[in-house]
Amino acid sequence: MALHLSEAEIIERAALLPAFPAVVNDILQTLDDDNATIGTLCSLVERDPVITGRVFSLANSAAMGGRTPRELRDMQVAISLVGLSRVREIVLAVSLAEFSRESRMSNYFWEHSVAVGVAAQELARIAHYSVDYALVGGLLHDIGQLWMARCYPLEFQMVRMAMQAQTKACILDTERQHFGTDHCVVGRVLATAWHLPASVVAAISHHHDLYPPADKLVATTHVAEAIANALDLSRHEEARVGQLSEAACQQLSLDWHADLNFLFGKIEARTRYLCQTFAAS
Repeated sequence: MALHLSEAEIIERAALLPAFPAVVNDILQTLDDDNATIGTLCSLVERDPVITGRVFSLANSAAMGGRTPRELRDMQVAISLVGLSRVREIVLAVSLAEFSRESRMSNYFWEHSVAVGVAAQELARIAHYSVDYALVGGLLHDIGQLWMARCYPLEFQMVRMAMQAQTKACILDTERQHFGTDHCVVGRVLATAWHLPASVVAAISHHHDLYPPADKLVATTHVAEAIANALDLSRHEEARVGQLSEAACQQLSLDWHADLNFLFGKIEARTRYLCQTFAAS
């Protein structure tokens, strides 16, 4: 018998998850703040010793340049050397990797999320959209599944088994049979409760839609997941290429007749690097 989940229960049971990293919202707010400075980003980085260590490590490597190494201790100098975009990526990846690890999700969940996040970033460059928003949309697109696995592990496992037994099964339909709802709806409720930006909420809610709303982040996340599954970047039997929205591809000005091998190769290489560098376990 299917569960009948209400939004109130989804929010209440979210207490079983670790606290959502506030720094993710803080980083996204800096993107829309014309007055945000290196000092603002510096204060966000220095909250977390792991993130601080990552930034200093990269900055010291950049500062060496084949010369005798010296240890940087000034965060503003370090951020200047590494670059604002790269530092934001580090903050987001480390924070969400820790969130996934504390939620005790499988390596597959994290690796798939990273693959979609990276693919979304590369698509965002083509579509002239924010790579930071794209990364967040990709990393969080399946956050509803994380809630399902943590709050109702038996039903979640039943969905996994059904998907393995029926190769053409639709993940959303299968989830509805057991949960009475799907991970897109659960993800939307969580993202709204965490006060994530409207575009991120929309990407989580509509990333499986064939006729998504006219929002570049939704389109980016939708196509990114299709690419990640097609390239089998998480190397998992459940990675399936679903139907691809023509409207989403048009929004991104993506020409499938062009030579996209360089794009696919870059996505694969960056996914492998990020999964190794920011492992969630």
